[in-house]
This record gives sequence, structure tokens and C-alpha cells, in this order.
Amino acid sequence: MDPAFYVIGPLIGFIGMMSGGYWGVGCGWIVVPTMLILGCDPMQAVGIGLLQMVPSTILTVSKQAPQIGWKKGSPGLSLALPIGIGAALTSLFGKSINTKLIALTGDARWLQWMLIVIILVIIFQTLASKTACYNDEMPPITPGKSRIALVMGLLTGILSSMLGIGGGLLIRPLLTSGFKVPEYYTSRIVRLLVLVTTVTGGLTYLIARSGFDWHMFAISMLVAVGGIFGFPLGAKLHAIIYDNGYAQHIHKSFAVVAIAVLANTVLNIYGHAELSRYLMLAIAAGLVLYLAVFTVYAGRHPKAH
Repeated sequence: MDPAFYVIGPLIGFIGMMSGGYWGVGCGWIVVPTMLILGCDPMQAVGIGLLQMVPSTILTVSKQAPQIGWKKGSPGLSLALPIGIGAALTSLFGKSINTKLIALTGDARWLQWMLIVIILVIIFQTLASKTACYNDEMPPITPGKSRIALVMGLLTGILSSMLGIGGGLLIRPLLTSGFKVPEYYTSRIVRLLVLVTTVTGGLTYLIARSGFDWHMFAISMLVAVGGIFGFPLGAKLHAIIYDNGYAQHIHKSFAVVAIAVLANTVLNIYGHAELSRYLMLAIAAGLVLYLAVFTVYAGRHPKAH
């Protein structure tokens, strides 16, 4: 293994999962380009992007999962469970679909263009909408809405495992605008579902044709060393900013992550892969600085709820 992995792996895990914990999303958008820079092949990079999220998120998710509520009619049973089941089922097939697409067409750029359209919708939806928060109550989730949640989970699982994006990028706007879920529940549900999709999707990349991929596993765990500290720190920063009255800022600033993924995809399509990878590193570093500075600002300038 390249000695650079021992330093860059934990560092990029901390940086990526800090923003992941804050918005409740995965950080494949930064881990995957970094692994490609370090010489991993695309399949390994996507696998590492998924697998490193498991140890990084599991402690925080285990603490916050009970806060979602798991009684009849609660967000846990009516939304988190059907989305999680759907995502877990289809995330098992992402790697095999990737392999067949590459073998069949020699080019999967049509999928990248589809992702661009989806991300553009997410960006505009995020900037133009508000999230329910504070005194806003959780709306009733009917059985019909639970079935819709299952379908959305199926779609999220397949896309996240194919692209290594963790699923949170798609689930967060679905919850805030589609189901009008308050930010308190949204952040916790998304963190839980990111763990679900990364466990099932990541395992399919880890078990190679020749057996267990120990090289991928080792790099994933190195990245996770940093993520174990970064993810709960990001969740803590989210709580501080939320408690000081900036829930709408959390919601709208999520567009920055979507814009980063969009820039990465566009640059790759037009043959600027190396530029894209370094740009993602710069954006990730900028986000860490932003989160630290804005948390201090929010603590000193609290707003009325």
C-alpha cells in the first residue's frame, strides 16, 4: 500500500464525514475522487467511498435512532423503515449494473447526464424551499405515503450503490419537500439511511470475484479512522446551529454539497477528471472551514425560534 494512504486516508475521512454528519449525507463525492488521485481503480474507489461510511456513522446513528420514534404512525415506522428496506434491497445490485453497463456500452455517460438532471432539480428545490422546523409538527404519514417511500427507497438504493454517493443526497430533499418532515427528524432519518445503503452497497464491492478484497478493506478502514471523529463532530455542529435558530440556513446550505457533486460530474464528462478531483478536495476543505466559522457565529448570534 502507498504510504500516502496512511496520512491522506484518515484526513480525507475526517474532512468528508464532518460535512456528512452535518447534513446527514455520505461523502463519496470527496472520498471517490481522492482515491482515484491515489491510484485506485474506479470500482475500488466507489467501494471505499461506501465502506468507510459504516464505522464512521454507526456510533452516531445508534445514539440518534431512538429519537426518530418507532411507534405506530411514527416517522421511524412510516418513513425510515420503508425507505430503508427499499434502499437495502436495490443497493445490492449497483456493482453488477455498473459492470454490465460498462461491458455493454463501453461508456456510462448517459447515467452521468441523468445524475446531472437530478442534481439540478435538487439544487433549485433546496434554494427555493424551506424546511419544517421548531414548532412545526410532523405531518401524518398515510399508508399510501409509506408505499411511495418504499418506491423512493428502491430508487435511492440503486443510484447510491452505482455512484458511491451514499443516498443522503437524494433522501434529504425527498423528506424535506416531498414529505414535509421537520429538520429534527430529517437529519436523524438521513443519517440512519446512509448507514443502511452503505452497508449493503459496500459489501458488494468488497467481495470481489477472486474473494474478499483485503486491499479495499484496509484502505476503507484507514479512511474511516478519520470519519469516526468527523461524523459525530459534524452532527454536533448541526445541533448547535439548529438550536440557535438557523434551521433554514442548514437546509439551504445543503445546496453547496449538491453543487459540488454537479461540478464533479460535469468536469468528468468533458474530460477534466484530474481538475475535478482537486476541485473536490478544495471544496471539502472550504466546507470544513465554513462549518467551524458559522458554528461560532451561530453560538454568538442566536435567533429566536
